[in-house]
Amino acid sequence: HGMEHVVKLWEGGGRAMGAEWKSDMYTREGLKNVNLLSHSLQQQKAAFSTINTPSSGSSGRRGFATLATDQVLEEPFSMAKASGYTDFEANLTCGGDDRSLILEGSGANKYHIRPQPIGEGQVFRGSCTGNPPTQRGYDAAERLFKRFEGLEGAELDKAVEAVFDDQRARLTELLELPEGAEIILCPSGSDAEYLPLAIARALKGDQHITNGITQLREIGAGSAPAAIGNYFSTHAPLVGRLPDEIESLTGFEGIDGITITAREKDGSVVDASKEMDMFVKESLAGGKYPIAHGVFGGKTGIRDNKMPPSLDAGESSLGVVDACQGRFTKEELKEWLDQDSIVLFTASKFYQAPPFCGAVIVPASIANKLRSSAPPTDQAMYGPFGLGGFLTDKELPNSMESWKPLLQGKEGNGNVGLALRWEAGLAGMDALASVPEAMKTEAVEEWAGQVSDMVNAESNLDACYVERSIVSIRLAKEDGWLDMSELRDAYRWMSMDVSNLVPGATDEEKLYLSKPAYTGQPVDVSESHAILRIALGVESLVSYLGDPVNTLDEDQITVKKLAAIAKHFNTLKKSGQ
Repeated sequence: HGMEHVVKLWEGGGRAMGAEWKSDMYTREGLKNVNLLSHSLQQQKAAFSTINTPSSGSSGRRGFATLATDQVLEEPFSMAKASGYTDFEANLTCGGDDRSLILEGSGANKYHIRPQPIGEGQVFRGSCTGNPPTQRGYDAAERLFKRFEGLEGAELDKAVEAVFDDQRARLTELLELPEGAEIILCPSGSDAEYLPLAIARALKGDQHITNGITQLREIGAGSAPAAIGNYFSTHAPLVGRLPDEIESLTGFEGIDGITITAREKDGSVVDASKEMDMFVKESLAGGKYPIAHGVFGGKTGIRDNKMPPSLDAGESSLGVVDACQGRFTKEELKEWLDQDSIVLFTASKFYQAPPFCGAVIVPASIANKLRSSAPPTDQAMYGPFGLGGFLTDKELPNSMESWKPLLQGKEGNGNVGLALRWEAGLAGMDALASVPEAMKTEAVEEWAGQVSDMVNAESNLDACYVERSIVSIRLAKEDGWLDMSELRDAYRWMSMDVSNLVPGATDEEKLYLSKPAYTGQPVDVSESHAILRIALGVESLVSYLGDPVNTLDEDQITVKKLAAIAKHFNTLKKSGQ
């Protein structure tokens, strides 16, 4: 099975974001071959080893999830400890996939992010990609970690279950969810894509399921493979490194779908909602059960024209709103749930939890159906190479009580790392909870206008797209604009002090080049150019509300460094850094 493409793509098209236009890693073959896909996403490959608990005597592979101590040496934990991080900081990287691993030599993950708050004098504007913990989030997660220390087995399970119950309740309150709506917690927004598939299996049994994805290239690279039940990473959160030959989750076979790209090759936005309406109509006519997606803010912030509803309260189709960036109002969320849409959300983008933590918000109508429906009958679906590789019973709400025994797993399998990351994310959400929506909206619009003006004042920068709290910027070179490959270098240099690599720079330029200023990762938006992003996150919005002058000074540092990198790109490239 695989994905067909609704929009006819140009040569080399049909790829999720992250690959270049001329790459073949996101052709249809790339989507079908998850190993090809995940390997193409890795900018660096490390030789991973499996480490078992010395005291257990077990020869089986340990998962990522258990509270990592000196007695529990896991791959992510040991890789983080090898870079000098504390037990708590190492645990922040556990219970995820390869994107969270701390890479040898860099002390950071593949996004150049460390499991610590940024240093004094550094600037962070990369919330649209992934976040180091904020100081606020770090402190909240560390307090929770201390409550877990010393617990193991059933005692740890009970503590993790209580924390997830509390976190779901707090998230329900912060988002002002309507009565009856429920939350499934999950390791990331990409992992969240498996849940609508599982829900569809519960509601519709063996009926043919087909899934429609929009904004390919501007959603997470794992979303399209996950949407048809495929693995997207070399690792699963509760299993660890996967066998090379494995492609699909057990119990998710036979699911197919379509992908609709975000933009045409000239960078213009595709009318994905029109294509999605046609997909639903044709699927229903063919006797299939369609899952229709709408994206409310992809990597550059663009929003599909329409968020699809679940038809007949999920009886005829499921509508899924990908709101993983977290850049929406409570009123918008209420509208989606009122039309019975399932909503995918994370606290690890705008709300700046460390990578990653996701949630699936289930509207009351569908939660009620789940409560009265039996779980999918294929028992293998709940094993370690099915949903059990991503979820335990503890992340599930009351409406899925009948699923819990199937996902209980072994004793002591609670995903402590996920609990820590959600605690950090909830701290970020708490920080804005008392600010009226209108005030937040006005501040975001004002900030985006100010930053866009800063960018456009630089002769070699262009704020080509501005969507809410994300400003997308292209960088000029002699014969056009920097491409995806070149911006990967620029993205890396933005996180470093590169002032000593450009002897010909002015003193002012060297000052800016010396300051680490984290941006969002590059996005390949057209054949002619790619972009980097400056994105407001919860901490910079809180800062802007209290001290706009100082906040904009930080944005100016980021803009000036981008301009200096564009000006001296060839010199920096020749340095080999």
